Amino acid sequence: MTAIYDFYKNPKQKDSTEKTRYHARVVTNRTITTDELARKIHARCTVTTADVKGVLASLSDVIVEELKSGNRVYIDGLGYLQITLSCPEVENTDKTRAQSIHFKSVAFRPEVRLKEQLKDTLFQRAETKAHSKEYTTEELDSLLKLYFQTHESINRNEFEQLTGYTRTTASRRLKTLVQAGKLQNIGLYRFPVYKPTEGNFE
Repeated sequence: MTAIYDFYKNPKQKDSTEKTRYHARVVTNRTITTDELARKIHARCTVTTADVKGVLASLSDVIVEELKSGNRVYIDGLGYLQITLSCPEVENTDKTRAQSIHFKSVAFRPEVRLKEQLKDTLFQRAETKAHSKEYTTEELDSLLKLYFQTHESINRNEFEQLTGYTRTTASRRLKTLVQAGKLQNIGLYRFPVYKPTEGNFE
């Protein structure tokens, strides 16, 4: 078993004069589904794939219940799960009501045994670039100008196909274009659709 990796640029401030630095990151081949996990587990024991999927579904339900109760969940061989919170910045905590506190995410802390088992992972550098193509601001503006000559709007998937960006980079660049006032979201928050603002990409 070999994991593929590649180098990615470290993010830096827009006007930074620091030298560009890189970090290594695993190139994800694909996402392993529950069905695949069930088949792999079935191949290692006498439990049927249907039973495995049933147990995994129940495990998910129980974990959600325990996290909602404020508990930290420990899974032997994997690690710990715990919810994190978000709230507005306040100066007086006595005036902050429970309605202002919201779920933010789930934090995972791997246990020592899991990290030890992964230390002997073998790595191989990707033969082809698996991450986003780079564009200057002018190049990206020109690309979008051509696109909007024949299209009224663009979503993230279309933006990925147009630019060759990864999903993460596409989302980040679209957000930057909105903040710069070049694009506006005419869709929903979770399903954004973008169109040029007046005077842009004409």
